[in-house]
Amino acid sequence: MSTVPALSAGPRAWFTADHRDCDAHWAAVEAAVDAGQDPATPWADFDRSMRRHFEMEEQVLFPAFENETGMTHGPTAVMRHEHAQMRALLDQMGRRADGRDWSALLDEGDTLMMLVQQHNMKEEGMLYPMMEMHLGHVWRLQVPKLERYLG
Repeated sequence: MSTVPALSAGPRAWFTADHRDCDAHWAAVEAAVDAGQDPATPWADFDRSMRRHFEMEEQVLFPAFENETGMTHGPTAVMRHEHAQMRALLDQMGRRADGRDWSALLDEGDTLMMLVQQHNMKEEGMLYPMMEMHLGHVWRLQVPKLERYLG
């Protein structure tokens, strides 16, 4: 998949690159289906990468930002709500994968990817720059917490 920099690069660089990595995992699902290959493994990789990304944000990144800014009902609350919507779609897609209904999975994936693109634009254009500004002095403390998700 894509090259994701070290976490020490900062929240904007790392999480933006991880967005691209998740996108590449989805492209692998589509490519497998288009090639008539079994997309079960690419699907599992995509599902895992998306859920890991959400967890890293919700369990480490967002709380660190909220702690530094005091903003608990602002942009992170919106992002959590959108994560919940995307998780529900991932769950539905997982049921399609369990039934090996790859055509339906791709159709639902189109909806998911539209939500993902809108979500990522908000994070990359607004939230991650805010996090760079507010977390720069404590970022090194977040890196070990985030690395636990990558092992």
